[in-house]
Amino acid sequence: MTPDFAPEPSPEPATTDAPGATPGLVPAYAPDFAIAFQPIVDVETGLTLAQEALVRGPKGEGAGSVLGAVPPAQRYAFDTRLRRRALESAIRLGLPATTASLTLNIYPGCIGIPDYCATRTVEDAVALGFPTDRLVFEISEMEPVEDPEALAATLGALQRRGLRIALDDVGTGHARIPLLMVWRPDGAKVAREVIMGLDQDPDRFEKVRETLEQLHAFGMVPVVEGIETPGELAALRRLGVRAMQGYLFARPGLEMLPVPVVP
Repeated sequence: MTPDFAPEPSPEPATTDAPGATPGLVPAYAPDFAIAFQPIVDVETGLTLAQEALVRGPKGEGAGSVLGAVPPAQRYAFDTRLRRRALESAIRLGLPATTASLTLNIYPGCIGIPDYCATRTVEDAVALGFPTDRLVFEISEMEPVEDPEALAATLGALQRRGLRIALDDVGTGHARIPLLMVWRPDGAKVAREVIMGLDQDPDRFEKVRETLEQLHAFGMVPVVEGIETPGELAALRRLGVRAMQGYLFARPGLEMLPVPVVP
């Protein structure tokens, strides 16, 4: 069942988009793009827990080719447009008929800007008929978090209104751990850069173990991404991880919902 979502009255519209934006800028240009989906799987049951929406070029080109063509001043408007397109694709492909959630990446700088915030996407989901209780917003690592405490306060307010928000790429990126220290997300994802080859490197295995213990201490069940080998899978299983994502199970599918296979 889709819960009621009643956005609070928006403050005056923001006058800027990304840093350095022109006041009141309406995006005049955006590259063509498509949406790919990659599943997050429970490796013990084989159940698809979520499908993560990823931007690709119209012929499957990498995300960098698309995002690199977006002028910095239009970044947040494009991100909002991308999230709506992901909703539309997920609905067209039948995701609401499954039990899986939809994971959408969002720039931390979008948070709190009424025209671009997660609440705008929730309003789009309501209008399109997508169940809002199955949306997960993943705070992207693609820009630094300048003020973790201010962002944490805003994210906490969104969570109290029923939004599910996770933190991407714990262990890498900008201000990941400082943000965790002041905010308790609904979930957290451990990056491939952290787990790569942990089955062959005792020091890396120990670092992953410590990262997972820290997340559990914060009350979070982690998702680990980037699993590519049976050895990495076996090592993470020994550490008690169940929610995983990676090429070993399914590669991103362009405008399709891949079905993961657990070796």
